[in-house]
Amino acid sequence: MEKSKQEEETGPIEGLNKWREKHPRATMREIEEEIDRRMSKMRARLITDTVMRSTSIGMEKGKKEMCPKCGGEVKKKGKKKRKLETNGGQEIEFEREYVTCQSCGHGFFPSR
Repeated sequence: MEKSKQEEETGPIEGLNKWREKHPRATMREIEEEIDRRMSKMRARLITDTVMRSTSIGMEKGKKEMCPKCGGEVKKKGKKKRKLETNGGQEIEFEREYVTCQSCGHGFFPSR
């Protein structure tokens, strides 16, 4: 069940209160499931926002990123999209700088 634009603009408590008004006979289990669904989506948004904030810094200028496997120097390969699934089962997608090691060829997303 997709949320409406109006529901998206309300806060989490207000949105849940509106859901409850539409489902006055919901059981405890149904309420818990709805809260878990909403929390899972909110968690995915928080993870994505946090990752994007840290990756917007990018690789530090003047500091060389080293390969975690062999210690070799890496080269930027541009930004690539990455999709992950959270522990809550939500898919998140973000774009990050991707690098490859010039020595061993290992490719990875730097953690900086």
